[in-house]
Amino acid sequence: MVKSGLDTLDKQLSGQRVGLVTNQTGLNRQFKRTATVLAEKGAHLAALFGPEHGYYGVEQDAIPVTEVTKDSWSGVPVYSLYRSVDLANPAADSFGPPPGSLDGLDALVFDIQDVGCRFYTYPTTLGILMEQVELPIYVVDRPNPIGGELVEGPYVEPGYSSFVGRYPQIPVRHGLTQGELAEFINRYLLDGKAKLEVLKMEGWRRGMTWEETGLPWLATSPNLPTITTARLYPGTCLIEGTNLSVGRGTTQPFELVGAPWIEQPERLAAELNRLGCPGLYFRDTFFKPIYEPFAGEVCGGVQVHVAPAYEDNPNGPDYIVRSGLLLVATIARLYPEHFHWLPAHFDRLIGSDVPRRIIAGENNPINSVADLFQTWFLQETRFRESRQRVLFY
Repeated sequence: MVKSGLDTLDKQLSGQRVGLVTNQTGLNRQFKRTATVLAEKGAHLAALFGPEHGYYGVEQDAIPVTEVTKDSWSGVPVYSLYRSVDLANPAADSFGPPPGSLDGLDALVFDIQDVGCRFYTYPTTLGILMEQVELPIYVVDRPNPIGGELVEGPYVEPGYSSFVGRYPQIPVRHGLTQGELAEFINRYLLDGKAKLEVLKMEGWRRGMTWEETGLPWLATSPNLPTITTARLYPGTCLIEGTNLSVGRGTTQPFELVGAPWIEQPERLAAELNRLGCPGLYFRDTFFKPIYEPFAGEVCGGVQVHVAPAYEDNPNGPDYIVRSGLLLVATIARLYPEHFHWLPAHFDRLIGSDVPRRIIAGENNPINSVADLFQTWFLQETRFRESRQRVLFY
């Protein structure tokens, strides 16, 4: 049985006025809210803060929350840490605590379930707090739901830092828990500036599947409803840097990929299955999203399935980031008259313009996807070595 950092919390914060950064995922094994547990341990809750998607986790992606509200349970003010959609400027004041919101606090507690992917925005929110806040920051540690072993994907290159990739030297899949990632950022990128304390878990092993933890899965955001979605997200999210739908506005976001102009999806599925992406099977399908792009239109495309042999793999598909890039490249090749990039967003997600330029056939120092993957391998190797000093489990 795994106990999260919330389950192992003792009296460290007793008698202190605390601010709590959390959302709907802040629960212990008995489904008690983090705020309740803090109160039971003697802390005085004085302020609440919500990340992207809001304190209750109900807002869609890239929707700013600007108003200060009050929590219906505690009556404590709720401040937003996502008051802008200026993703290219992660240092903007709108991503940090609002003026006056920290007044009178003794400590800040951060308790949000992450999904183990660099461009998921909760770690950036935590990092910005570590940069800006002089108070002690207690990070409630929780399992990495897509595994604690596998490392995959490139770093963020100079000039491409954003809210979906603020920090260099971190690959797309880092295999760290939230607490370990905070320790990595503080140690290597902030020179130990933050007063960081990680409330560690008990019973978690790096090779555990989420199902083996015994912890309930709660949708970490409106479009990550299942653990399968989380396992596919580091690869299929790259589609959002193009003009295709990734299934937002369906019951299977990040499992579905398509567009109205894919009229024979069986052709696309056959081409993708020929790639032999480890752990994945592509099934031809049609779907009709209720959100843009293509709201209300029938889209042809594929559903990405995790192969049965990989369902019990703690890391899910071995090369999901590489597979996501090959998915983009295949659609670009098959549908050149319809496929378009959203270049700034794609480059922010993957961390540079190099993959896009390779797929588009533009002049580039790296000539092929195979050569690109070799540069990724070198970065992955360096990260595995550097992360050894921050592993708690």
